[in-house]
Amino acid sequence: MIDRRILLLMSMALLPASASAAPRRLLPSPQTFDYGPARLDIYARAGASSLPVVLFIHGGAWRAGNRTNVDVKPRFLLDNGFCFVSIDYRMLPKADVATQANDVEQAYRYVRANIARYGGDPNRIAVMGHSAGSHLAPLTGLRGGLAG
Repeated sequence: MIDRRILLLMSMALLPASASAAPRRLLPSPQTFDYGPARLDIYARAGASSLPVVLFIHGGAWRAGNRTNVDVKPRFLLDNGFCFVSIDYRMLPKADVATQANDVEQAYRYVRANIARYGGDPNRIAVMGHSAGSHLAPLTGLRGGLAG
C-alpha cells in the first residue's frame, strides 16, 4: 500500500512538468485612457478583430479599489477570445452612488465608441463587476444608461 506522504511527494514532482506543458501567451500590457471623470484599461491581443468585450467594474465598498484589481481575468478572457476592459470610477465620500453609476455609463459610452480600434465589437459588450462593481453594473443598466 502506498503511504500518503509518498503519494503527495510523487504528485508534487509532477507539478512542474504539467505546469510547463502548455506554454502561455504573454499577456499584453493594458492601454490606459481617460474616459472623462476617471481612467480605464483596455487589454487586447494584437490583430484582434470583432471580439466580444467584457467591461469590468472593480469592488471596494464604493470607496476603495481601482481598475488594476483584476487578478487573472484579463489572461483568462483574452485566452478565450475576448477583449477585457477594467474601469475606475469616483469614490465615496466625494462621489455618491448615483455619480458612480454616471461614471460607469460614461465609461461604457467611451468603450462602445472606441473598442473597435482595439479589436473589440462595440455591439457585444458584457458588463460585470465584483462587490460594489456588481452593484453598479445592474444599477446602471436598470437606469437605462447602457444603450445598445
